[in-house]
Amino acid sequence: MKILLITAGYSIFDAKGQLNGFLSYLTDNHFSKKGYKVKISDVTKDTWDVDREVDKLLWADVIIYITPIMWFNMPAPLVKWLDEVLLYQKTFIITDEYGEGGQVPADKFMIVTTSNMKSSDLGKGFVLKNAPHIDDLLQPLIMTNHYLSIRNQIPTFHADNVIAGDTDWIEKDYIEHLNKNF
Repeated sequence: MKILLITAGYSIFDAKGQLNGFLSYLTDNHFSKKGYKVKISDVTKDTWDVDREVDKLLWADVIIYITPIMWFNMPAPLVKWLDEVLLYQKTFIITDEYGEGGQVPADKFMIVTTSNMKSSDLGKGFVLKNAPHIDDLLQPLIMTNHYLSIRNQIPTFHADNVIAGDTDWIEKDYIEHLNKNF
């Protein structure tokens, strides 16, 4: 299996981006031990090359996004990467039926996300009342994958309450999540 890790953790406010980097390390290590081929795209670095990134995207069987939630969406470096790497006639084409021209051969994708909200906050309060599941906040990334013809979503892993709360549980639960889903 060929896996592309797209990691988007970076320092903002009290978050240093280290947890997303650690989750990327755990993912790479986990799959490398299983003999899977892994490539990593760190979208926070300004050194990536569009053609190389497109090649990686078209190479992968599975895409794993490791990203914080920023203002209820993807962080700016991930949006920029998508804007520049998703190229007409390479990763998608225009078809009569909108969204049916994806050219990315990957079969599956997974989102690994970190946030300072508690999972128990989902579906509550004015801001989150219409978002009872973490995937409700991740719809732009989910729909982008569907547009690219990556239609099978592996369940999302959400590391919550990561700034104010205890994070000791994350490594064990994340490895269990990977073992269960791969």
